[in-house]
Amino acid sequence: MGQYSSILGYPDTAGFAHSWASVEIAIGGIKKVVASKSLKYSDALTMGKGFGTGPRKIIRTRGQVDATGTWEVYRSSWDMLMKDVLALTGNTGFSEQAFPISVSYSEPSNPSLTVTDKLLGVRIHSPEGGGAEGTDALTITVQLDIAEIIWGATAGNPLGTMQLSPIGSIIPTP
Repeated sequence: MGQYSSILGYPDTAGFAHSWASVEIAIGGIKKVVASKSLKYSDALTMGKGFGTGPRKIIRTRGQVDATGTWEVYRSSWDMLMKDVLALTGNTGFSEQAFPISVSYSEPSNPSLTVTDKLLGVRIHSPEGGGAEGTDALTITVQLDIAEIIWGATAGNPLGTMQLSPIGSIIPTP
């Protein structure tokens, strides 16, 4: 195994790091959605464990991955997106449709820093709307049920840099 300096890349020499302004979100190839307030996703792995008759763990299974997330979209953007999604699905309901979401992080100062996380087989559910007194724009928050996350895909490595399991799912990478 190499030194840390050979494993971890040095930050962008111009001093830039990815921020929310670096993010582009593409939904199922429909369009770019720039009016998102937040998008968070996780790849939770729950392992089975066996202890036998002693106090120490003696076995551990591969476990099960349950990827989930939340997405907060400005209401005006949500209405336009849902119109397009429903038109593509024949008005069958947005929660019954699965589609990919691509989240790209890039900096104009260094295009080699561009990475993309691919959320595959995403179904959105449990929309929560409303508002509060003040000047903030209204948002819709939805829960995401994600079949698979491909972390850190780049032009040179489309399969990503980090996977919880070496076995791919039945959902193809777009």
